Amino acid sequence: MVSLSDVARSAHVSKMTVSRVINHPEQVSLEIRTEVQQVINQLGYVQNRAGRALANHRHYNIAFILLDNVDEIEPYYAHLLIHLTDVLQAYGYTLEIRHEHNFDVTNVDGFLISGVRHSDYNALRNLSIPVVIYGSEPGITAVDIDNTIGTQLATELLLKQSYQQILFLGMDVDEAFEKNRENGYRQAMQTAKKPIQIYKLANDGHVSREFLIGLSLMPKTGIVAATDRLALGALRACIYQGLSVPHDVGIVGFDGIYVHQLAEQSLTTVKQPLKAIAQQMVHLLLDELSGKTVQSVYIVPELLIGETTK
Repeated sequence: MVSLSDVARSAHVSKMTVSRVINHPEQVSLEIRTEVQQVINQLGYVQNRAGRALANHRHYNIAFILLDNVDEIEPYYAHLLIHLTDVLQAYGYTLEIRHEHNFDVTNVDGFLISGVRHSDYNALRNLSIPVVIYGSEPGITAVDIDNTIGTQLATELLLKQSYQQILFLGMDVDEAFEKNRENGYRQAMQTAKKPIQIYKLANDGHVSREFLIGLSLMPKTGIVAATDRLALGALRACIYQGLSVPHDVGIVGFDGIYVHQLAEQSLTTVKQPLKAIAQQMVHLLLDELSGKTVQSVYIVPELLIGETTK
């Protein structure tokens, strides 16, 4: 059986260093952690999980809770889960998956949560273990993209491409992320001294298609959509009306996770970097478990240029 001493000898480090890599990886540099982990994998060293948990007063189990309605969202959560699992595994943790409001703290060290709404605030604030959310909610440690900058970039792109009027298709929800996406559009239009046109719709491509057909889009119109679903509906409204995209109408969506690939033309969109988001979520949660003071992280997004802009 491979021992801790065998790992230390092969990695040319002390037993204490190997122990820290396994039990407190945040205390070890990435270079050393990577080298020791490679040796652990090569030798097939397996630590007694129960003993490790007992010694460190932890379960080495993190719960991921999906609060979104799965039928109404893109399958971003599958990609996010893969990235979360990979990062946690490197730190010796397993990931437990839950759906709906299951905040039972038994046998878990912390929660990673997606789909939080303002109505969840009190329940999350009263939990006895650390929580990190994917999104934005004041008073809760969060990782998210900067939604305001995202729609600013989208709007500025359409302005540079000389579209004469630019409208915003928002979601008819009272949530912080939607307000931030709307504000990004507002700020860019105010800076450019252009008229603001905002329409709030259900997050459904069929709804946005029918709405824009009824609006009778004019050539040289730019559309900033709060989601790729709304952008997809906008594209199909243009096709129905015989408008050329991007010559007559430019369209930018938001998310860049799945739906943008389903369009007749690939959507230009604000892409969410899920791998970076997963890494930040895990790092913040483990820092909280170690007693460190943490702050929410907001990642600046990038535009993924497709065929719906020039």
